[in-house]
Amino acid sequence: MKVINRIDDYFYKKSPKDTMMVYLMILVVIGFVVFYFLLPQAKNYRDTQMNIYIKTKSQLVSLKTKRNVLNAQIITLRKKIKNLILEKTALKKQKDFYDELANLLDFVQFNQYKWGEFVKDLVKNAKKEGLKVLGFTNKVYNNDKGLINKKMEINLNVSGAYKNLLYLIYQYEDLRDLLRIEGITIDKNKNFKVKFTLYGYEK
Repeated sequence: MKVINRIDDYFYKKSPKDTMMVYLMILVVIGFVVFYFLLPQAKNYRDTQMNIYIKTKSQLVSLKTKRNVLNAQIITLRKKIKNLILEKTALKKQKDFYDELANLLDFVQFNQYKWGEFVKDLVKNAKKEGLKVLGFTNKVYNNDKGLINKKMEINLNVSGAYKNLLYLIYQYEDLRDLLRIEGITIDKNKNFKVKFTLYGYEK
């Protein structure tokens, strides 16, 4: 309280001009402190904040660009997934169709013992029909390009009456097996050569 009274007494004793000078000096001191100490600190703070703002803004733009790229990739991947699902469904239907078809064709499934019996019975039946078997050959072929991937070619050489040969061939007309008579030839000695082809598939 005494200090304040002394300050008041000091100013009251001064003339208005001196008081103005004191106020001016105080303002100069305050201005000096602000200019040399506070202003540089404020400028540094402003520059720092501006740099942070620019950097943050740049990062935001970069992140938005990355987000757009990722969104485009997600859309592309979703389309690919959708197409793959459709393709998978189509392939499953195709597989089911072939499996069903294969089940219907079980009677033509390749079995080497069954096909061996077929050749043996062919020779026996030829003899039963009064034909003389001069010889025969058979060979199995593989075909990896289709459902029917096996075939056996049988060449049967016989002699005898033509009608007996026809009776033999008639026996094989109603077989469920995929059998085809490729051709019949006759040589100068009136011997017949018949080519059979038996088709099948192997799982």
